[in-house]
Amino acid sequence: MKLREKPLGVLLSDEGRQALQLAALNLEDSQFVWVYVDETDDLGLWVRVHRDDGDHLVLIRWEYILSIDVPAKVLEMR
Repeated sequence: MKLREKPLGVLLSDEGRQALQLAALNLEDSQFVWVYVDETDDLGLWVRVHRDDGDHLVLIRWEYILSIDVPAKVLEMR
């Protein structure tokens, strides 16, 4: 499945949530972190994050990802 340029939910391990919090992402209390995937590679998902100084790309490593949730309507749009 191609995940590039798609919005999706990512269920992270505790270590993954801690890593994203250290990267200054404001995570809500939800189990899933909703992100927009810019690119994928062997390391993980590169997601777009908006901060006060502009857009950034943040890597979420595969080892931190427990599950991915893609809305069906996103898949139908391809």
